[in-house]
Amino acid sequence: MEWNERFDKFWIGLMVGILFPCLVFFSYWLFRFSYIDFPIRFVKYLMNGQMLSATVKMCGLGNLLIFYLGLNKKMDNATKGIIVSVLGYVALVLYITYYYEEDFL
Repeated sequence: MEWNERFDKFWIGLMVGILFPCLVFFSYWLFRFSYIDFPIRFVKYLMNGQMLSATVKMCGLGNLLIFYLGLNKKMDNATKGIIVSVLGYVALVLYITYYYEEDFL
């Protein structure tokens, strides 16, 4: 059994799709805003600047790289999990945009 057959499971794709944007969010803080305490003050900083939804969108774009990697390796079940996690991130962005960033309308 090859590695791509072993990792071609829906729940693995879902977990990778959820955790990879979290890793990108942490890396964004680490390399750009490490002088701000993580996570509470950093999230408040992003909310005050009306940048939280844009940052979450940027972190969710990291799933695109994993999605195409899964497509190229013929890991269809894992890519289905990544798609479901992307839909979850879309719901999170909509929630943040409409309930926390008041100047949207």
